[in-house]
Amino acid sequence: MLHRIDYLQHRAIEPISNCRPLQDLVAICRKADAAQGSNDFKLGTEIESHFELGKPLSDTQSYNVQQLLKFRNKAEHIYEELGPWAADYFITESIAGLKRAVETKNGLFLGREEREKASLLRDLSQIPITRLGTGFLGDSCPRVSPKLDQLISFLIKEDQAEFSGIVFVRQRATVFVMAELLSIHPKTRNRFQCAPFVGMSSNGGRKQTVAELFDRRAQRDTLTDFRDGRKNLVIATDVLEEGIDVAACRLVVCFDNPPNLKSFIQRRGRARQKQSKFAILVARDDTSATFNSWQELEEEMVQAYQDDVRLLQEVSALESAREDVTDRFRVETTG
Repeated sequence: MLHRIDYLQHRAIEPISNCRPLQDLVAICRKADAAQGSNDFKLGTEIESHFELGKPLSDTQSYNVQQLLKFRNKAEHIYEELGPWAADYFITESIAGLKRAVETKNGLFLGREEREKASLLRDLSQIPITRLGTGFLGDSCPRVSPKLDQLISFLIKEDQAEFSGIVFVRQRATVFVMAELLSIHPKTRNRFQCAPFVGMSSNGGRKQTVAELFDRRAQRDTLTDFRDGRKNLVIATDVLEEGIDVAACRLVVCFDNPPNLKSFIQRRGRARQKQSKFAILVARDDTSATFNSWQELEEEMVQAYQDDVRLLQEVSALESAREDVTDRFRVETTG
């Protein structure tokens, strides 16, 4: 059955001034963007002696600006989709991941990529890194977005014995952040065993951005744990739509509208257990007919399934009748 989860898209959330890491990141990006191409642009150019002190690194400067702007865009997306705590967590964990990537070289940055990472880290070191504990959410007033708040309300109503579900989101970074948040949120931490899944592909030789430096080892056993019941709620991108063996679920939720018809059908097919549910989050002030289209398709799929079942029953009944007639009028041959 298809369910609609309404949320107030334009309900006010905490101002950016209450999200210090994001506020600092926006300020750094504005400074970098304004200074790009000018002689005064000095972000990331004060490099140690083994970085060839004094030699201009214009490519590194350009790399920094691009990385910073991508990082800011993802952080702002997570802020809007999941709320202030999620943005704080995303920014601090991403910087911590960049720091680990730099430190693995033990200070011997000989290649261009290592120089770029170290220079970017110097820019981002202006943002204080604090480890965020469960108390940061606050039991009485959790710092989450209206959209995520509605998802949580829907999930806890579906909590039951042998619960299993998948939440599909659009961006890879959102997968890890949402899984962490649901694991510690006061309303969900004792109800669900959450795990992220974005697939294991490294996308060829493409460089990772600072926004992709989460530790992916945590998702290595996600599908096995899900099949065996050790995890019961997987947060995933569209990589889990097809081609991967996943146990049937009681609940599948689209945090965003499915991007196309194929995605809708494939995601719907993951909710195959008896009395399973399929849900889509929709902004209450969304006047588009998208959800109505999905609802009509759902009804057509249900009708087609019922027609197929009815046809199979009729064929089975007809075959049984023929067998009865054959047995009843069978005459033994005489010598």
